[in-house]
Amino acid sequence: MTKCIRCGVSVDGQHKNCPLCGRRLDNKGGGKTEYPAYGQSYRRIKTFTLYKLYLFLTISAILISTTVNVMTLPTDPVFWSGIVTCALLYTLITIRNTIISKRHIGAKILVQFISLAVFMFVIDICNGFSKWSTNYVIPFLIVVSTVIITIIALTKKSLWLDYAGYLFAMFFISLCPIVLFVFRLATVIWTGVMAVLYSVLTIIGLIIFSDEKFKNETRKRFHF
Repeated sequence: MTKCIRCGVSVDGQHKNCPLCGRRLDNKGGGKTEYPAYGQSYRRIKTFTLYKLYLFLTISAILISTTVNVMTLPTDPVFWSGIVTCALLYTLITIRNTIISKRHIGAKILVQFISLAVFMFVIDICNGFSKWSTNYVIPFLIVVSTVIITIIALTKKSLWLDYAGYLFAMFFISLCPIVLFVFRLATVIWTGVMAVLYSVLTIIGLIIFSDEKFKNETRKRFHF
């Protein structure tokens, strides 16, 4: 064995150069027989978390309930597994995108509204679709979501511009009940009109009572 004086490792005598650094080897033996340890640290990746466990249990519950429901449809023609699936997914979204997420609170409210509206819509469909979700629940959720965003914007005036974007988004979402009425998925029009009216008044009030800096920044962001 020949020792490389640069790397400090012992190399088999048949080599004339060190396989690590390429330095020409002398004929002196001795030295340690292992390569030096390099201090490279590796980030530990968690293979098990409570969220992953809940995700696995959610997927399992959805598959089991859907299978049982499909197998029992001839005797019980009710698609109850749709409600179970939406309930589990809504809970999963609430945990992932609202509780443990670090996203903007306006985005959290928007995600909560959309997921809850879909959940209510599915419940309505699975129970015969009497259209209570499209007539009343969805417009009500639009108004409530707009109110919450408005209150937060008023308490954090330095972030008005950030929340203004979500208020404009809620305005476009408030048009959905009107669209549902046009396509006969809703039979009541006044609730949708009230949701649109409230969103419009909120935006008008935001523009009127905001300072000039906010107005200038709004023009820059929306290019008008």
